[in-house]
Amino acid sequence: MSKVFISPGHGGSDTGAVGFLVEKDVNLKMAKACADYLSAREIDVLLSRNVDGNESLNEKISECNAFNPDVAVECHNNAGNGNGFEVYHSIVGGVGKTLAQNIEKEIINIGQNSRGVKTRVGASGTDYFAFIRQTSCPAVICEGAFVDNAEDVKMIDSDEKCKRFGEAYARGILKTLGIKDEVIKVEPQKVYLVKVTADGLNIRTGPGTNYAVVGLITDNGVYTIVEDKIISGIKWGKLKSGAGWIALNYTTKI
Repeated sequence: MSKVFISPGHGGSDTGAVGFLVEKDVNLKMAKACADYLSAREIDVLLSRNVDGNESLNEKISECNAFNPDVAVECHNNAGNGNGFEVYHSIVGGVGKTLAQNIEKEIINIGQNSRGVKTRVGASGTDYFAFIRQTSCPAVICEGAFVDNAEDVKMIDSDEKCKRFGEAYARGILKTLGIKDEVIKVEPQKVYLVKVTADGLNIRTGPGTNYAVVGLITDNGVYTIVEDKIISGIKWGKLKSGAGWIALNYTTKI
């Protein structure tokens, strides 16, 4: 299964650019739309964050490298009263450049103009951006639109418009990975019971450790699972109660 790491830029106390919109909020909407589109096509996706929270650049790079994805994308939006989309890739070219070019084509297809596929060199002669320089996989940084440009911001001023950008990024990723763009139909799963074997088991909003913890199971009770998924080698189960997802590695099926 192909793996993709997606990072929404900024977050928490770091707002990013502020204009007619706040960049961190737009970044998150685009990243989540990209992740949802890829997940529906059986891509193993890890979001560096799926809520508005603080996250250092070093933390997300470490998380990305531990995940060992095929490619990584960081979602940003611009400021400075410019206009249009731009995307950065490594100065070495390769898959990262191909990924940037494929994403740019998809963005043009949804009606946004492009400022180009770019690189930026640091003082040492290597890639300027740490997200591109320090990730162990091909990585790109997408700048969707300018949040302080009254006309350009109209491209991203609603949830649906942000979704279009995220899905365009996803289509560019699929093309780069050579994966057909079609939703994978999943056969209905049978409901089953599990007994918790851990002393404490987190309940999360989704299947994966990148999702927020919303509860804790402290007993060794029996719970009903209505759906399961394998993410990064860990099997997750959705609780019938609707409380969230648990790691089934810490349960036994009965």
